[in-house]
Amino acid sequence: MPALFFPRRYPPLLRVAALILLSLAVAAFSEKHPGLENWSGNLAYPVHWIDMQVADNWRALHQYLQDRNELLLQNKRLREKIKVMQPQLLENEILHNENRQLLALLDSFPRPPGEMATTQVIAENFSPGSQLITVNLGSINGVKVGQPVLAAGGVAGQVIHVAQRSAQIALISDLDSSIPAQLADTNMPLLVNGTGHINILSVPFQSRNTALKVGDHLVTSGLGGRFPPGLQIGTIADVVHNGDEPFAQISVRPSVSLGQLNTVLILLKNPPPVQHGKS
Repeated sequence: MPALFFPRRYPPLLRVAALILLSLAVAAFSEKHPGLENWSGNLAYPVHWIDMQVADNWRALHQYLQDRNELLLQNKRLREKIKVMQPQLLENEILHNENRQLLALLDSFPRPPGEMATTQVIAENFSPGSQLITVNLGSINGVKVGQPVLAAGGVAGQVIHVAQRSAQIALISDLDSSIPAQLADTNMPLLVNGTGHINILSVPFQSRNTALKVGDHLVTSGLGGRFPPGLQIGTIADVVHNGDEPFAQISVRPSVSLGQLNTVLILLKNPPPVQHGKS
């Protein structure tokens, strides 16, 4: 490799002496020309500025990469935490919904209409005309066909099939459902039938000039002995008087949210009828 400032190899002492003389010459020239220092400073400024920018950019890039790595690690930890907690959060939400329905059940039946058992809905089968749910109590728990089923708000349905550890319930909206009813605070006998639609019941065989109107509350009458009297069934939502039909078309909105059941009550035993003694 050729030596700096020297095209050919010279003795080391000679090269040192030449550099010393060059330095002395530059110093003497600078003394006689004061502007040379400013000129050299101006000449070196762009070099210093570029060096400073490179250093600043390098520090900024290093900080960005460090922050990004920390964010990636934090994101990974949060994802792992969510994966672990997700089943627990789902379970908490289910428990919250169940507790809310249990509190609503207590509010709906502060005085139990008979011996009851709380059970959880484990399956639903909602199809046109058929509104069925399955619960996790069966014959070993005293469940029998025909027993009434209650939920927050009032009557939900009745048991139609029983296995050893489960039972199937037809909701009051089922097309085959029919409940003896009456207008609240009256003795006016009625029937409330299912329509096959989860949110609609009907009152059949009412004349065109029926006294029933929108907003009237319907309750169980107790006729037949299956459902205790006075349990909420629903509220009349629409009354259509059609001049060409002999009967009015009456729609009823159920008191129970039939499509959102998680917890229900099975009435295992009805209370005995009240005996009015003579005084």
